[in-house]
Amino acid sequence: MPQPTDDTRHERLRLHEVASLDDHAFDLYIEERFDQLVTAAIADADGWLRPEQHEALHTPGRLLQLHDALTFAEGDLQVAAERMTYHGDARAARTTRLLRRVRTALHEVTRKTTAMRREEGRQREAEAAPPSTDMIAMARNWLVDALPDHFNRLLTRTFAEAGFPLRPAAADVFGTVEEGWDDGLLTEPRTPQVNELLAKGAVAFCGLVADDVRAQNARTTALRHPLLQRRWAQALDELVELTIPVARASSSSALGPLPADVYGLPETDAYKVFNGRRFLTAVWQRQAEHKHLLRQYTATVTERRRSSPEHQLRRQAVEAAIDRLVNQQPAAASRLVTGLLPHITGDGLIELPPGERVSLKRQLVTEARAAAVPTRTPDTAPPPPAPRPAPATSAMR
Repeated sequence: MPQPTDDTRHERLRLHEVASLDDHAFDLYIEERFDQLVTAAIADADGWLRPEQHEALHTPGRLLQLHDALTFAEGDLQVAAERMTYHGDARAARTTRLLRRVRTALHEVTRKTTAMRREEGRQREAEAAPPSTDMIAMARNWLVDALPDHFNRLLTRTFAEAGFPLRPAAADVFGTVEEGWDDGLLTEPRTPQVNELLAKGAVAFCGLVADDVRAQNARTTALRHPLLQRRWAQALDELVELTIPVARASSSSALGPLPADVYGLPETDAYKVFNGRRFLTAVWQRQAEHKHLLRQYTATVTERRRSSPEHQLRRQAVEAAIDRLVNQQPAAASRLVTGLLPHITGDGLIELPPGERVSLKRQLVTEARAAAVPTRTPDTAPPPPAPRPAPATSAMR
């Protein structure tokens, strides 16, 4: 029974040999090197693994890594089949069948990772308060949407009074991750290697990312740092655009069939296409890995912000700013409440299908904006009103 030892671990096992590893050796095998994980993923897709090994590969903690491995395997097998067809190699048919099985496995794992991500999103939404179907909460939130500039002036003042610095919301997910690291919510250390990568010019950085793509088993760990996610994504996108013409790919996300004229090219020219296609599939694997990591960072930042002592104080400051907005714009606030009242249920909630809710919001926000009185926040704002009572169906405060 082959076991990965210090002398043999780096010898690539055949698909049927992976099944001979005991459970402990299998865990070591798939954790040690990415190419070994790819071999195990292909063996699983081809039906070689034992049930225990299959379950180990498909645990939630390994599912994203399995997705990355299958993404790489799909492209690698497609290019291998094309290369074999070019040479008239009889193994092309077998490789093409294996490619179909890997694509089926990748589709199933993609379905699982999507379901897992949605469930995590539902859990985060369940932890957020208050429910958006509460009529008073809904009217208050829509008033903010109707008068964003007025609200932001009030929020700036309320935050200043509470001692909180007000900074603009992050422009994108990369900004969220970068702010999370600045605030200490992401604790990955800023090593000298990270500083070196941050200081690199665009061309040199893109070249380093290309080297990382080629080195499946010797990855540049510093690229995974929160402060480098934006540059990493940009470099990967650039590599895709540069490689598409060389690889004769059909789009930025799919190789597509190999153009027929490639089979008539001299071997040197044909291999430039094959190598380009293989490199492109490796870049796509890195893009998939990057997206998984970015989601993990964003979820961590969101969760840790919500659990911080400051979070509740900031929420109270936001509510105080909305209270001020209601006080200063009673006509606009009243228009929203009046518009929502016909849709209220006996328990004070709004029950509307998503499409109707969007349409109603658009209408009422427009009407509230028209009813608003032009005003500016005075230099000396009154203290925020006392916390509002439990929601009623006839007033917002």
